[in-house]
Amino acid sequence: MIVITSVLKDEITGAFRELLPILQNGEILKRPYSRGLIGTNEVVLAYGFIGKVEAAMMAQALIDKFHPKYFIHCGSAGALNPKRKIGEIICGTEYIEHDIHSRNKELAKIKPSKTLLERIYDVYNNIIFGPIASGDIFVESEAEKEKIYLETKAEVVDMDSAAIAKVCYENDVEFCALKIIIDTSKENTRIEYQRNLKKLAPFPSAIVAEMLEKHLL
Repeated sequence: MIVITSVLKDEITGAFRELLPILQNGEILKRPYSRGLIGTNEVVLAYGFIGKVEAAMMAQALIDKFHPKYFIHCGSAGALNPKRKIGEIICGTEYIEHDIHSRNKELAKIKPSKTLLERIYDVYNNIIFGPIASGDIFVESEAEKEKIYLETKAEVVDMDSAAIAKVCYENDVEFCALKIIIDTSKENTRIEYQRNLKKLAPFPSAIVAEMLEKHLL
């Protein structure tokens, strides 16, 4: 069983298009989910949460209900590394909460599933591998962007990946996050976000769906 999540419906439509047949539709914690097949893999798709608390809550509920071997989080993110550009796709190699400082170094930088990284790269090699930072703020200033980048050296920032990674780590579930950059995390971030969301956000989940069509996990 593989769970695929996103924050917004727009971010998971790339996988929904390949979910055939659909075996079940339902709700979990008042959020919609669909269970079906992509290739020969049984998959659950779910979305509808914002911030680390909701992300962790949903991840635990999905793990408790479906007992997945793999958990993949897809969607959009803001650039931190000044070299990164809108439209680039990042696969996380470690997951860092930039707004909390853990004394447990093992939990401070959680590593992804090597299997998932290899399978994703096999179907789409135009991917940048690097850290993803998460926190409960919408980064929209040059100063905040520089501060987080200096502290984490993360490629991108979001509000969810590190929280889900921590839950998966604690439950021995293999995890990775695949994100596309839709804004630059500067003062015009909200304009960029609105302009690019529908156009770019579905790509990571479409890549994951292609991977599941090709590989049995």
